[in-house]
Amino acid sequence: MGSMQTGNGGNESQGQGVDAATEGNTDTDESGGVSGGDASLEETAEREREYLRGRLRDELRREPSDEELDEWLREHTEGY
Repeated sequence: MGSMQTGNGGNESQGQGVDAATEGNTDTDESGGVSGGDASLEETAEREREYLRGRLRDELRREPSDEELDEWLREHTEGY
């Protein structure tokens, strides 16, 4: 019979994972929210919204309303 390597049973990463979204964001600011990564998250959300606004502006050939943006997002993310 051949020898089997048991090591740690193939569970090398079990329990070792780190959530990248929360890593290093343990300090709270005065309002009780987590400081640090929140600003970049808000900036990313704003950039995404502006991208969507531009995309819909091109499709509709006019400035989309906030309701149209929300509806587009709902339709395209409903299955997730």
